Amino acid sequence: MQIELARTIARAAFRSSRELGALVPVLKRQLSAEEFGIYSKAIATAIASIQVDIVNKLTTEHSGLEAEIEVAIKRDGHY
Repeated sequence: MQIELARTIARAAFRSSRELGALVPVLKRQLSAEEFGIYSKAIATAIASIQVDIVNKLTTEHSGLEAEIEVAIKRDGHY
C-alpha cells in the first residue's frame, strides 16, 4: 500500500475513534446505567479494534507513519 493511502486510512480511523468517543458523554446523560454500560463497552471495544486492526497494521507497514502521527497529535491535537 502506498503511504498516501495509508495516511488517508489512518486519518479516517482516528476520526472514527474520536466520533465514537464523543458519544460517551451523551450516552451517559441519556441512558440508564445498565444501557450505558453496554454501549460504552461496545464503543471501547470498537475503538480498540480500530487501533489494533487498522492503525497498528498501517504503522507496521510504514515505519515512519507512527512518528508522523505522534507529531501531528502533539502539534494539532489530532491526526
